[in-house]
Amino acid sequence: MGLLLFGAILTVLTPGSAQEPVIPASAPAAAANAREAFLRACTKCHPADRVTAQPRTRAGWEESIVNMRTARGAVFTDDEVATVLEYLVSEHSPDSPAQAAGGRQGMQGEGGRAGGRGGQAAGRGGPRPNVGAADRHRVDEVAAERGQKTYAAECVTCHGPSVRGTERGPNLVRSAVMLRDRYGSSIGPLLRQGHPMQTGTPSASLTDEAITDLSHFIWHRINDTLRGSRVFVPQDILTGDPKAGATYFRGEGGCASCHSPTGDLAGYGGRYSPVDIQQRFVFPGASAGARRGGGASSARPVTVTVTPEGAQPVSGVLVSLDDFNVALREGAGEYRTWRRTPGMVVEKQDPFTPHVELLDRLTDKAMHDVVAYLESLK
Repeated sequence: MGLLLFGAILTVLTPGSAQEPVIPASAPAAAANAREAFLRACTKCHPADRVTAQPRTRAGWEESIVNMRTARGAVFTDDEVATVLEYLVSEHSPDSPAQAAGGRQGMQGEGGRAGGRGGQAAGRGGPRPNVGAADRHRVDEVAAERGQKTYAAECVTCHGPSVRGTERGPNLVRSAVMLRDRYGSSIGPLLRQGHPMQTGTPSASLTDEAITDLSHFIWHRINDTLRGSRVFVPQDILTGDPKAGATYFRGEGGCASCHSPTGDLAGYGGRYSPVDIQQRFVFPGASAGARRGGGASSARPVTVTVTPEGAQPVSGVLVSLDDFNVALREGAGEYRTWRRTPGMVVEKQDPFTPHVELLDRLTDKAMHDVVAYLESLK
């Protein structure tokens, strides 16, 4: 998870160009030196085409660099920290000229590898802002077009033209492996271990570039299923039974333990469209703006209490948590991080835990029944 997070933190938004980033004429040497420092410090573990998955503020980038040094083992000198921070803020903050212009020029990775990521595919759009994981895959349409050729030659017979699967292969839109994948991070190891391809060519023969392009294409198709895509057309999802939904709500679903149709859900069906009701029911954290591993919604944040062995407990909003490290931000804004030890106690409080646990047993029928019930609350 840590590697995925670092890859997510260091990802460039590109609209498909494979050119070097344009350096302002006012300070070409300084900009070039800053970029070199960034490449030197950040490509020891990650290719340059895995940078800044989304713009961050100065505080956000500083937090990321500190976390990489203290919790992830990244090696930065003090001078590099300052230089890399200024580079990321100037190039990849929400207010930077590059972001205001709506995209980035491509970045050439070491060894001549073209930056294989970018903004959402220009021809089709993609998910709405803030939809999906904080480190969600940004599709480079040019790379997706290259990946489509590989997919058509080696994958389409089993997984189908829309990547939704056939009787011979699974639906990649719902594949856990694919949904965890970022630029080939999950499908790459799978293919290198050996996976059947329709021409009989060994999958291990695919280059890193081909795998990254293939990932872009599959994510392009996944994004086609999301709201915000120009080819997405909401269907009638009110196919469930409201009465059965009410029964599930009060019984097996356990929804009534936190919600009430005459309380917080009064008039719910009149406030939201059916599509939004389904989204908020199944993924309330995303709807509320929560961002796992990178902070959370100010209204209902994920919090954590850390009690190091022999020390006083410290509580705050969860920033990151894995098997090795935990980080939080205290109420006053101070960032704290620890390496986990056997004697340390970590207590996580996630207001959306019941919804997360429900996903393991929620059937398609139950989901549509509950959505139909919630839509009837007007």
